[in-house]
Amino acid sequence: MKKRVGLFCVSLAAIACTPKEDYKAVRDEVMKFHDEVMVDQSTVVNNQMQLDTLLKDLKGLKTRFPEADTAKEKVAITALIADLTRAEDSMNDWMHKFEPDVTGKSNEVAVEYFKAEKAKIAAVDSLYKKEIKSSGDYLRKFKK
Repeated sequence: MKKRVGLFCVSLAAIACTPKEDYKAVRDEVMKFHDEVMVDQSTVVNNQMQLDTLLKDLKGLKTRFPEADTAKEKVAITALIADLTRAEDSMNDWMHKFEPDVTGKSNEVAVEYFKAEKAKIAAVDSLYKKEIKSSGDYLRKFKK
């Protein structure tokens, strides 16, 4: 029994002595992750432009790919553009709502805020990757 109490006290002391996370380090992680996600922004915009070009020239698409059902392709292209736009809007929305200044908040509150923001930007990253893959796969069908 004494060993258990002693072990409990040692464990409790170790936990109490564990350094707290610094909100600045967590904030820096969020910003670094954001910067990595922003690299994909150019791919999103590029794919949107390529899809828009296809959409504006369905007649040319039919000439290059006579087997293409342009009505079906128009629906697919429009949906892909909307998905890419939604992904881009999610990034813009996150950036507008993100508040790096946590003046007046405790370190613990700030750490929790930045951890939550990291989860949000991770969701944006997943959406970006999904839509880049979908649109990229589609665009490859029409590369010669």
